[in-house]
Amino acid sequence: MSKIIETDRLILRTWNDHDLQPMLAINQDPKVMEYFPSLQDLDMTKNFIDKVNTHFENHGYSPYAAIRKDTNEFIGFIGLLIADFESHFTPATEIGWRLSSNHWGQGFATEGAKAVLDYAFRELKIPEIVSFTAAGNAKSIRVMHKIGLQHNEADDFDHPKLDDTSPLKRHVLYRLSCEKYTQNDHD
Repeated sequence: MSKIIETDRLILRTWNDHDLQPMLAINQDPKVMEYFPSLQDLDMTKNFIDKVNTHFENHGYSPYAAIRKDTNEFIGFIGLLIADFESHFTPATEIGWRLSSNHWGQGFATEGAKAVLDYAFRELKIPEIVSFTAAGNAKSIRVMHKIGLQHNEADDFDHPKLDDTSPLKRHVLYRLSCEKYTQNDHD
């Protein structure tokens, strides 16, 4: 495991075997998974972590394990992933997060996502970052606003991996270009 990004309160690092059980607990929390089609079991969680590790090996970035510096506690993930479906905005690199509900409302998602966004543009030289979620997910949308992503209603889309009858089908899309980010002087 290696540290990728450090903020005032967080370490964002690659994953290890000890992350499986706390990530499973997060994936089994109905509050956390409200805007997902279902809770995720042990196999789904293990597959996700394997996918993340493979993504890191192939691309040099991934959703990173998020660790509180003060308690050394695994609290979820924050990071980057290439969107794996076809839509009007793909191929694209997505910024995303999923944190334990015990750690909501404390600014961890925003703090970590700001650092990841800066890393994506300054170190990785990714030209544009997107983020998307089900239209009703106000908490994630609030984080997207706080980290400076822009919304254009014309970009909203029906997620192709969800059934047409799913209440989660409609998604909002937020994005930010490296050019716009640097123009806004995030030094």
